[in-house]
Amino acid sequence: MGIISRVERVVGYFDAWFDGSLPYAKMRVKVIDRGSNDFLAVANLSIRNCQSGDPEYISGIASQVEGAIQDLLSRFSILVRENAPSTGLDESNFEWSSPDEF
Repeated sequence: MGIISRVERVVGYFDAWFDGSLPYAKMRVKVIDRGSNDFLAVANLSIRNCQSGDPEYISGIASQVEGAIQDLLSRFSILVRENAPSTGLDESNFEWSSPDEF
């Protein structure tokens, strides 16, 4: 193939519903098969760092689709707890990915 080193495949889109503690009902998760039993899960929503205000982009990695999703959701939950202001979360605490990516 020459200049192409790898082809990745999107294996699915999943909706992760929140429990009401966030200002949104759900986020979308995209899972990519990177080959060799390596799956990457990415979300279309990120929490802003409470110090810098920059979005904390995260992903989940595992050898199975479900494991990658669980890894992502676990990391997302931890970051939300770590960066939630004492006054509570609102829309300004989050950033959405470009709709073209999802």
